[in-house]
Amino acid sequence: MLRGAIIGLGNIALRGHVPALTTEAMRAKLTISAVVDVTAHNRDQAANILPGAGVYTTLDELIRTDKPDFVDICSPPHTHAEYIRACAENNIHILCEKPLVESFQTVEQTVRVLRNSDVAFVPCHQYKYSPLWRTIRDIIAAGKLGTVTLAQFNVYRLQADTGTAGWNPSWRTSKQISGGGILVDTGAHYFYLAQYFFGLPERVSAVLRTLKHREYGVEDTALVTLEYPSTLMQINLTWAANQRANSVYIAGTGGSLSYDGTRLVLAGSGGGEQEIPMPNVSDKNQYITWYEALAGEFVRRIETGQFSNDLVDEAYHVMKMLDLSSRSSETGEILEYA
Repeated sequence: MLRGAIIGLGNIALRGHVPALTTEAMRAKLTISAVVDVTAHNRDQAANILPGAGVYTTLDELIRTDKPDFVDICSPPHTHAEYIRACAENNIHILCEKPLVESFQTVEQTVRVLRNSDVAFVPCHQYKYSPLWRTIRDIIAAGKLGTVTLAQFNVYRLQADTGTAGWNPSWRTSKQISGGGILVDTGAHYFYLAQYFFGLPERVSAVLRTLKHREYGVEDTALVTLEYPSTLMQINLTWAANQRANSVYIAGTGGSLSYDGTRLVLAGSGGGEQEIPMPNVSDKNQYITWYEALAGEFVRRIETGQFSNDLVDEAYHVMKMLDLSSRSSETGEILEYA
């Protein structure tokens, strides 16, 4: 039985990680034996949410007192580098929320620490475990669309999600804490999906703007283009919409895929259509099953000693795409993915 600690008992932990890690299937493999949180408010919640778990103010205190087998890092991005370093040095396996760190300037050191460690590392790239994105990936990989020429992904939100009231509800809109605005918060998901679908791009260009929420210290809208030899992938993200919605359109030489929030439609070049029922990916209740599948992969890697760097590399390239997008917006240039 693996013993784990959650670092940061905020909203993402309470709504996604804790429910996923405490399902009947997961309880047969692991237990959450501790919580680390810097706020008294969140530590007070731990007794009710995870009865019997030890509660600590710092990771150092936890390691000295009762070193766990793994940690689940749910704290904001500006804390990740230090927590990852401490856990890797103490041979504690790491499940970590995206993005890897808050800044590309610190990513090399963090990646080096992970590559030189003997721990399993899995970033929370949970979209790869959703029925929608797995089905889309399978259709592309099977060649049912022919050569993909254009892939458009649209995410519409009214505002940034708020953080826990016990700490800093607006941390997502502080660049020092989050590392950026909607590009980091949501774009990171689409950058690992880009790798999942198409691999690494050849060029990156982007426009980042604050169009509605002038009080934010970060952009509320991001338009990104990833260029591949035969494919353009466009990612359009905003916190400045009037309603919450998602849509997808992927065109290829042999067919197309479209998704409007509930319906995934595969259209052939001859005009025939096949509807594939799908849940609404903007419904956050769906996330729990994705996190559970992700946690299952994490446990398998620990149990089998699969400490490869494939997911470290995936997380690194998410950071690189974030950095190139920001620099492209600042310079107005299309940047090579060198």
